[in-house]
Amino acid sequence: MDNNLDLQNQQALNNGNARLRRLGIVAAGIGLGSVLAYLLSKMLRSAERPPDFLAEHIVDDRGTDQRKAAKILLNLRNRGFEASDEKLSLALGRPLEEVTGWTTGHELIDDDVVMKARGIAMHRGIHVE
Repeated sequence: MDNNLDLQNQQALNNGNARLRRLGIVAAGIGLGSVLAYLLSKMLRSAERPPDFLAEHIVDDRGTDQRKAAKILLNLRNRGFEASDEKLSLALGRPLEEVTGWTTGHELIDDDVVMKARGIAMHRGIHVE
């Protein structure tokens, strides 16, 4: 009888340990998933936001800063070129990588580009500012 009771106690103990192990694995998975989601969202947010040194750079004699210049380019791209960086790059005569850098806020926009964008917008009747 003692052996039977010891065996039952051992099985109950093993079942309890297995449940605790499964619970620990689930908790660790949730924690790891949360960390990965946080890091991914932080990376995506920083990719969308232009660096601070770019934001204050004045582009032209009208006082257009980088944020306003980027808004002009994005409005022109979205309203006149079916939201395509490739089509905008062809219209501006600039490489696709450069246009992508401007629209993501990672490259400086120069006065020539803003002047061309305003001219294209005026020619096509698109309000960009």
